[in-house]
Amino acid sequence: MTRSHVSTRPLTRATLVLLALMCGISIGSAYYAQPLLPAIGRALHVSDAAMGLVPMLTQIGIGAGVLIFMPLGDIVDNRKLILLLVSAHVVTLALVASSSTAGMLYWSSALMGLTTVAPYLLPPFAAKLSPPESRGHVTGFLARGFFAGILLARTVSGYVGYYLAWHAVYWIALASMLVIAALFARHAPTSKPALRLGYGQLLRSLATVFLQEPQLRLAALTQGLLFGAFNAFWTSLAFYLETPQFHLPSYVAGLFGVIGLAGALGAPLFGKLADRRGPEFAVKLGTSIALLSWVVFMFLGGRLAGLMVGVLLLDLGITASHISNQAIIYRLAPEIRSRVTTLYILGLFTGGASLSRLATLAWSAYGWYGVCTLGFVATAIAAVVNFVPGKRRVTDVVGKHFLAE
Repeated sequence: MTRSHVSTRPLTRATLVLLALMCGISIGSAYYAQPLLPAIGRALHVSDAAMGLVPMLTQIGIGAGVLIFMPLGDIVDNRKLILLLVSAHVVTLALVASSSTAGMLYWSSALMGLTTVAPYLLPPFAAKLSPPESRGHVTGFLARGFFAGILLARTVSGYVGYYLAWHAVYWIALASMLVIAALFARHAPTSKPALRLGYGQLLRSLATVFLQEPQLRLAALTQGLLFGAFNAFWTSLAFYLETPQFHLPSYVAGLFGVIGLAGALGAPLFGKLADRRGPEFAVKLGTSIALLSWVVFMFLGGRLAGLMVGVLLLDLGITASHISNQAIIYRLAPEIRSRVTTLYILGLFTGGASLSRLATLAWSAYGWYGVCTLGFVATAIAAVVNFVPGKRRVTDVVGKHFLAE
């Protein structure tokens, strides 16, 4: 039995801003460590390669959290679910901040990732509470908050870690989450679930949804590869800037987040382009721009100016592709929106976790050019699969094969 979500209050402009802020503050927790990895490694007496486990375990935790909790958005009150997960997230931030050994940091980072689900529940939550004619604007607005959080988290943590200590970053994040959660509890509307399904049925239906929706499979593959390449860059940047070629401290790596933010904030222009030419065209353009960024990193990355240009292109491309892919998957049936989002986000973090780890190994073995090669290859695959005609795509062929079985 299905029915529409019903809100007790309309989604006002102030509430939309609140949701975007919550997206940014929540997702920031997963990225504070990246510019601090060398400093944390020295403090805990851990090698650069071993420190690569921290972002990888965080990404794996997020993927697991999305799989476990995200589908519940189709069958429970989203507001209550988000508040419960944010409360758990505050506890895990305290665990990370209290870590005194590498082992404790590893498992607390994984738990922190497990509870970093709110920023992925918020866009479909807002979409459910918005009329169809403004849904693209709403999800695009939250996407800006999402990417601003990812990029500015590095800036904040770079400075705080340099002038205070890496632990302080997480205590400040904890306080910020408490404030934003209190505002959300006071102002966010409620929504009634669209379906009456058991949790087991809900999870089993994920495979069916994935196999039946070729657009979802393509979006998840594309963004997983792009997000993985994105994480490969940011995981390696702090190590690269500390080399004798630059000899720069952690907060400089964080400052690149501000540069990337300029690119990310320009991406809503692609939303308008998607309205005119279609989101599929905007995805192709976004992946092409991201691919160009890796060419810049490869040939001009030995200079700060080259890194700056590359960061602008990378963040513009990945944000444009993300917004356009969301526009594609949110056109699918509204009663499966949380499960569609679950599968899409799982694609992101499968790529993010895999390439974060591969990036630290590439860095340890081959340095900056190893990281650039990894990022270029992943992004090239993402671009190619979107330019291949639909019937010949691997994602389409695989889906048809399993449905036939």
